[in-house]
Amino acid sequence: MYSSNSEIKKKVTFILAAAGQGKRMNLNSPKQFLDYKGEPLFYSSLKIAFDNKYIDDIIIVTNKENLNFMVKYCQDKNLFSKVKYIVEGGSERQYSIYNAIKKIEDTDIVIIQDAARPFLKDKYIEESLKILNDDCDGAIIGVKCKDTIKIINENRIVLETPNRDNLIMVHTPQTFKFEILKKAHQMAEEKNILATDDSSLVEMISGKVKFINGDYDNIKITVQEDLKFLK
Repeated sequence: MYSSNSEIKKKVTFILAAAGQGKRMNLNSPKQFLDYKGEPLFYSSLKIAFDNKYIDDIIIVTNKENLNFMVKYCQDKNLFSKVKYIVEGGSERQYSIYNAIKKIEDTDIVIIQDAARPFLKDKYIEESLKILNDDCDGAIIGVKCKDTIKIINENRIVLETPNRDNLIMVHTPQTFKFEILKKAHQMAEEKNILATDDSSLVEMISGKVKFINGDYDNIKITVQEDLKFLK
C-alpha cells in the first residue's frame, strides 16, 4: 500500500512484462531469460518489486512456452505471497500488458516494468508514486537525449532536426492510475491502435503524464552490444 498522507491508502499492482521474443538479439531463448548474476535477467526487477514496501501484488506476463518455468521459478523462490498471477503474453507487448490488466480486480495504481530492463531502482517506484495526484494520471522514467535526433523519410533523407531540449528517451517503470490505464487499453483495442508504450495510449485519451529524470544506466537489453552491461 502507498499512502501520500496518513489517511488515504492506495493499492499498487506491479506488472512485469516478460513476454518479449528478443528477435533482435538472435538468441536461442528470449533475452529476459539471459543469465545475470546467476539468475534469469527478469529476476532483477522482480526482486526489487517483491521487496518494495509499496507494491501489494505482482502480475508476470510471459510467453506461453515459458509459463511452466515461470510458475516453478516463483515457487522455488517463494514469491507467490506477492505474485498474484502469471499470465500468457500476446503477439505484441501492448497485448501482453492488456492481458495483465484484464486480470486486475481491485487496485488503484499500476506500475509497468520491462523484464529486459534489469536496473530498476526503488527510487523510480517511490518518485513515480509521489507525483500521481488529481492533476497527474501517470509518470514515466527517462533521460534527456544526449545526441542530436534527426527525422528521416523512407529513403533515409533527413527531413527535420527537432530541438533536443524537448526530447527525452523513455524507460520503464511507467506508472499510472489504474482506471485511466484500463480505459486507454480498451480504447486501443476498440480502435485497433498499436503503440510502443503504455504512456502513448494514456496520452491519446488526454491523460496527463509527467516525466521523471532517471539514469542513463537504466538500459533495456535489446541488441547484442547491450550484453556488455551484464558483465
